[in-house]
Amino acid sequence: MERINERLKSIETLASLYDYAVREYGKLPMMKKKHSWGYQAISYNEFGRLISFIGTGLIERGLKTGTKVAIIAENSPEWALVYAAVTASGAVIVPLDAQLNENEIRHLLLHSEARFLVASEKVFNEKIDSMGLRDIDVIVIGEKKSSTGFTSLGDLMASGKEIINRGEGEFFKKKSDVTADDIAAICYTSGTTGTPRGAVLLHRNITADVKGCVERIPADSKDVFLNLLPMHHTFSTTTNILVPISIGASIVFGRSMKPRDIKEDIQRENVTVLIGVPLIFEHIISSLNKTISEKPKQKQLLFAAVKKIASSIGRLFKRNVERKVFAKQLDSSGLGSLRFCISGAARLRRDVEDAMFSIGLPVLQGYGMTETSPVISVNPLDRPKKGTVGPPLPGVEVKIENPDENGIGEILVRGANVMKEYYRNPEATAEALRNGWLHTGDLAKIDKDGYITFVGRKKSVVVTEGGKNIYLEELESVLNGSPFILESAVVPVKDNRGNDSIAAIVVPDYNTLSSDGRFKGNLSEELITETIAYEIKRLCSELPDYKKIRDFQIRNEELPKTTTQKIKRHLVKWVEE
Repeated sequence: MERINERLKSIETLASLYDYAVREYGKLPMMKKKHSWGYQAISYNEFGRLISFIGTGLIERGLKTGTKVAIIAENSPEWALVYAAVTASGAVIVPLDAQLNENEIRHLLLHSEARFLVASEKVFNEKIDSMGLRDIDVIVIGEKKSSTGFTSLGDLMASGKEIINRGEGEFFKKKSDVTADDIAAICYTSGTTGTPRGAVLLHRNITADVKGCVERIPADSKDVFLNLLPMHHTFSTTTNILVPISIGASIVFGRSMKPRDIKEDIQRENVTVLIGVPLIFEHIISSLNKTISEKPKQKQLLFAAVKKIASSIGRLFKRNVERKVFAKQLDSSGLGSLRFCISGAARLRRDVEDAMFSIGLPVLQGYGMTETSPVISVNPLDRPKKGTVGPPLPGVEVKIENPDENGIGEILVRGANVMKEYYRNPEATAEALRNGWLHTGDLAKIDKDGYITFVGRKKSVVVTEGGKNIYLEELESVLNGSPFILESAVVPVKDNRGNDSIAAIVVPDYNTLSSDGRFKGNLSEELITETIAYEIKRLCSELPDYKKIRDFQIRNEELPKTTTQKIKRHLVKWVEE
């Protein structure tokens, strides 16, 4: 059944998308957020009015077509309103990570040529206020708490409302003038391997990706999405904001990434769709496993047996039998309203994926990157293949360049969702965009049904002296399958003879170790090292000899990661002893 109607299919600008949503879903609830001071709810009609107030206020302060507006703030409905107001006005939104330090913020403001900066009150007080920014109009989300040089978003909206009430309609004219080839956003990449690059996304790029997601993801206006991902990331804005907007769904802004808050938000708001990073789903399964482990041994064995039988029946009849069997358990854990989940931004551990499906809560893996607005592929709910990131979205072409004997090669992407260029970086653009294809730098293979299996980054491959390829992320996925390993980074090192060898930097899961009855509270460094060594040997036992981990080091701090939980490999160092 076709999930996208003709009116939505013809939309090529974000301005038109917002108008469509307001017209089609006006009275429905659009955004909800629970605050310490009360409850915030905005309908689609209110969304349309509020973005006109913000857009008009910005135009009064000098906003023109193509003006760059940076935003650096925590997730909130106001973040989404600013994003929509800027892109509807024909200006360019530049989302920035709220975790950046002052020097990084200054660098990206200069590089993007931003003329406005919208900041949350927290970020403003902690970073922006002391930076002495010049030639940038600063707008703060929240109440004024400083002397001069900036205005509040509330004041900006009040000004815009007054101008509209006088009958001035510059915002509406600009909105109607936006074209598919106008720049909508400059999105800086996560920077897992070094210097960030600004992907220039046109209106046609983003709307094409949104429409592809709508065709693939079975959701509608009755659904409720929980937004947990940082909104400066295109994964969040496309899948948790723009996709729900295009189908009239509700968006709930999660209070935090804490498992308890996530469960309470899901239960309170009857969330039906959860799109997140693997860490979220690892927390869900860990919590469920903890609940089961506290039950009597007999009930634990019964639970395992029933889960296995339900899974077998489900595979046989191609039905989600597990959901009916474990409905009560999901309800009692606060997850009963969820229909399905989607995982992206990093590799999902296979044991977590299996565990989610086994309790009737399918988690669909997807794949994308900032440069593709960002979704490239995602598993369909009616025919998912575990271990893969699904087939490409409708309208997206994917091919494998120079596949090896196992069919593994670099992923190349072509489609309307692919960026125009890297902003003010022609060298990087020429390297990435060649002969009409985006060279992703990622490795994968594609099966006969068109499903993509992600292998890892091209830069994260070690070639042995015998010409064998070792994919570091594949080995990390193996190691992270241990209950005693929180996370790991596999790195190439030199052995005693100066030859390349494979080693691992391991962060133990101290919670699991301390609660395991076998250790009886005796958690010495020696015992931890012995346990990790045993786990590495056990997990690598069935791997080819050239892939086996030869050495490891224990790290007590979590690995440095981006806000979407990708390891920053350039910051992970093997300590020479």
